[in-house]
Parts: sequence; C-alpha cells; structure tokens
Amino acid sequence: MQYILGAYSQLPFGSSSEEYEVLLSSQLKPLLTTVYQNPGYKLLFHLSASEYEYYEANHPEINMLICDLCRKGQMEILSSGYYDVVLSLLPAHERSAHVEKTTTYIRKRFTKKPKGLWCYNQIFTPSLIPMMSVSGLDYILISSYNQMVNGQLMNKPFYMDEMGKTSLVIPFDDRFSRETYDFSRGISSLDKYLADMEKLALGVSGLINTIMINLDQLAPLEGSNAVFPLLYSKLGANSTLPSIFLSQNEVKRSFYLPAGVYGRDISMGKALSINQYILENPVLSRNLGILNLLREAMRECKKNTDERKNMEKLFLKASACGLYIPEQGMSPAIRRVSNRCLCEIESILAKTQGSMIPQMAYLDFAKHGEYIVAGKTNVCYLNTKGAVISRLNMSTVSYDMAMHTGEGLFADSFIDCSTGKETSLSSKIYEVTPLDKRRVDFFAKAPALELGKIPVNITKRFKFRQSTVMVEVEIENLDNSRLDGFEYCCTLDLALPKAYDVKDGDGAVISESPVETNMLAIADRTAPFSISIALSEASFVSSENYEQKVRTCLGDKSVYEYTQLKIRRRLSLEPLQDTRLTIGLRMEKRKEKNNDTSEQSST
Repeated sequence: MQYILGAYSQLPFGSSSEEYEVLLSSQLKPLLTTVYQNPGYKLLFHLSASEYEYYEANHPEINMLICDLCRKGQMEILSSGYYDVVLSLLPAHERSAHVEKTTTYIRKRFTKKPKGLWCYNQIFTPSLIPMMSVSGLDYILISSYNQMVNGQLMNKPFYMDEMGKTSLVIPFDDRFSRETYDFSRGISSLDKYLADMEKLALGVSGLINTIMINLDQLAPLEGSNAVFPLLYSKLGANSTLPSIFLSQNEVKRSFYLPAGVYGRDISMGKALSINQYILENPVLSRNLGILNLLREAMRECKKNTDERKNMEKLFLKASACGLYIPEQGMSPAIRRVSNRCLCEIESILAKTQGSMIPQMAYLDFAKHGEYIVAGKTNVCYLNTKGAVISRLNMSTVSYDMAMHTGEGLFADSFIDCSTGKETSLSSKIYEVTPLDKRRVDFFAKAPALELGKIPVNITKRFKFRQSTVMVEVEIENLDNSRLDGFEYCCTLDLALPKAYDVKDGDGAVISESPVETNMLAIADRTAPFSISIALSEASFVSSENYEQKVRTCLGDKSVYEYTQLKIRRRLSLEPLQDTRLTIGLRMEKRKEKNNDTSEQSST
C-alpha cells in the first residue's frame, strides 16, 4: 500500500501578519523540518501566492527550504489560481492565464514545475477539465466529500471527460479531513484527535490512499503539529507523490464529478454551488458585480501598456476571493484590503478620457439600478434603492467610505416619538432623475408615505462636487392636518479603516448619546483622510461603532466593521408646510507627514 500525505494553507489575501506568523511557527516550520530530516518522507504541498510572497519578504529561509525539498524529490507543489482565486467565477479565457502565472512563479522560485491543480476551498466545476491540458497540468486534487449529498463520491483516482477533453482527478480521503475539522471546531480534544487519526492510519488499505490536512484549521491549536509525525510513523515508509505514483501505475477508472463545493474548508449551507450562494447573498453578489463591471470597463479602456499592466495586477488581488467568499467576504478586514484594489482600478478608469466606467449599473442582479458618478477625486454610486450612496471611493487615497453591507450613506427613516418605532425607507425604490448633462446633480423622490395616517412627501437632491457631496432633504406635509410627534433620521454608515472619534464643532467626542450640533469632524493624525459634515440646521447627532465576529486561523475575533452616524431632527409641520435639511459631506486627503500609520487590516 502506498500513500500520499499532503498539507495545504489558504490564508486569504489581506490576512494580517500575525496570522502568517502563527501559521509559520505552529505548522509550517515543524512540518517542513520533519520532512527535511527524514529523506524517506514525501509531502504534497500547497500555499497561496500571497503566503509565498509574505514568507519571501519576511522569512526567505522558508522558501529556500521548500526549494531544497523540491530539488530532492521530497515535495510536490500544487498550482492554483493566483492569490487562490475561484477559477469557476472567472471568464473562461482568464482561468488558464491565472493558473499559468502561478505555475510560472512556482517553477522559477522552486525549480520544479507543478503537475497538479488545487481548487481554492475545493470549489469545483467540470469546465476546469478542458483547461488542464492548456495549462500543462496532469491532475486535479480535490476532496471526495460532496457537501450536497453529505457523502464521498469516489475515493480512488479516475479520469473525467468534459467537452472532448480528459483529465485525471485524484480525490483524497475525507475521514482525515473530518477529524481535523471537528478538532478545529472544539468537538474533539487533542488526545482524541491524535488517537482517531492513528486509528484511521492503521486502517488504511488498498493500492493508494491520499490524505490532505488543512493547516489553517490547525494553526491556533497547541500540539496539533504532532499529527504529521504520527501519520508518517503509522502509515510506514511507502510515502509517495502523485507524479511518482502515476509513472508506476495505470488508472483505468472513469467517473464524472459534478460541479459543487467539496471537502470541509467552507460551509455553503443549502446552496448547490458557489454561484447560487453568491446570488442568494446580496452582499457577496454586489461585490462580485462591482468586480465584473470594472473588468468589462478595463477591456474597453485604451490606456497605455504600463497602466493596463498595473490594472491587471490589481485585478489579480481584487479577484482573490476576499470579496465574495463566505466567512472571508463577511470579514471587514479582508474586505477592506480587497476593496482597496477595486478602488485603485476605479480611480484609473475614472481619469481616462471619456471615462470607461458606465453611467449606470445593476450590481446585485436586482432590477433596480445605480447611477455612477465618476469624478477626478471620487467615484460615487447612487443607488435607487433607498436613494443612498452605496459606494463612495475617495480616489486620492483609494478608499471606499460607504458601508454597503449596512444602509449606505444618507439613508432615510422616520421615528414615532411616542412608540419609538422606526420606519426605514432603505429598502424602498426611489424615483431618481439626473438634472444635468454632466450627471452630477440628481433628484430623488421617495414612494408614497404616511406618518400617523398623514401623507408626506420626501425628496432629496444630490450634488456631487470635487471633494464634497451635498444632500438637500425636503419633507412636505401633504395633509390639511398638523404633523407632529415624529423625527426624521438620516443614517450614514461609514466604513472607516478603524474606529475613530467623531467630534462636534467644539471638539467634544460624540457617542451613542445624541448631541445637538451642526458640525461634525472625523480627523485623526493616523487616518489617511479627514471627513467633515456640516448641517444647515442644528440637529441631534449620535455615533456608534459596530464590530463583527469573524473566524480566522487565530480563532474567532471581533473586528471593527463600521461607524454609524444618526442625524435626527424633530418634525413639526403645519398643513401643507415643508421643511428642509441640507447635509454636506467633505473628504480631504491628509498630508503625508501626518499620515503616521497605514490601514490595519487586523484591527
């Protein structure tokens, strides 16, 4: 009996240095040292490109050790999409380019050309089969466990045909992955985990057995690095690699592996595919929509060669799953880093002659559209749903200030003062009309609304200027009765790099307790930009920071997500009377000498 033992890590692009360091000290160093000290041990291996780049810059000895193991024939490295992109979500003509870039990097850095393909988070589609021969790869490695059927489909290597092309698929044993997953979730203790893995190893039989261990799941768990010496010792000296096994044995089986999410790296719930999961999740579908919109715009762009190459590099990072993968796409830290790449692409496209960014887009596969205003210093997305600014890219610092997983900027709602009940209009479709040919002034009218059975009309006028957004809100009482007992509330969800203090005109910090003011400022010497908000009338303003619990390789952590500002004004309108409130949001880049720290993705 021969066996293939492998290890893989998929830390997403944008992970913190702490995560890379913990993975290195707790898993990579002990594992690579064990293999190096035992010439008979062989290891199938996969890291993401961002991990290789980090260790090359900060721990070059690790990449040197990997290179040495490849030269000795003890290690085989798997290729993948660069920065571990989900290949099935890319246009067909881009998939082979992504894989070829990864393959070339590995070949040049580690002297051996990869022979196999790793699917990020084991998201598989049969359309990858025709790509294999173009990419010069011999096999695909993926788990045998399919989440949809809750079982293993095939546990031995087989050939698969798709569109007249054939490729070899090597599934690995899910039993070992299941034990690792249970241990990482605290279902079993370290002693039980090692005992169960030993029992499975002693029971392995047959011509070949493939085992892959997720290092990210083990990274924060003390003592977990003992699992590899245990498996090597119990499975014996017949350790091999896929290329060696295939050169000595003939595979005759044929099987068809359907599209789906395999293994136990991520959970898709009841979704049958990654496409369905994204489509059913408004946040993830919108993220992917922005990526595809800018990809199409870049194809039409006639920028010079250097600028196109720069945008292509940014797309590699922006496509790195941080925006549209469960758990990662919901992580504020990962999302900010990936989104910054999109902001840089937007800024380049917006500055082209006759900007290639479309004037309107449908980003989340819904019927309502978003007007796009591409200026020299910012790019704004005005969503007809809620008449909110769903994206506000400050081009000078390449940063999106609107938290689109919340309500965006300038969301309307009304509060009944007697009951405290809030009626939000963020899900209502407004009638939005451009007022000028340059499309920098817009008029938005809300659908019919009643407050305490009194019909009211709410309209908004947006004025987009070089570094300022002006919003004029008008509320009109349409009835012959007096309107009283309600408050108008304008909500701004600001996705800042981290939590900053919001201060009023006198420099006092504004918190959850409302303060009456007509001037707000978010300015910190560590911030890359400053924000000031001016109100035409003094209103009550409150500020609250929100955090989100996310799962990382360091365990569950709470990280800053966004800052919510609420501007509230009491309504007291006579019959057929109206009232207005003007809100001005100004953004300015801070001088470099004051910009002491860069964005911290882990805080």
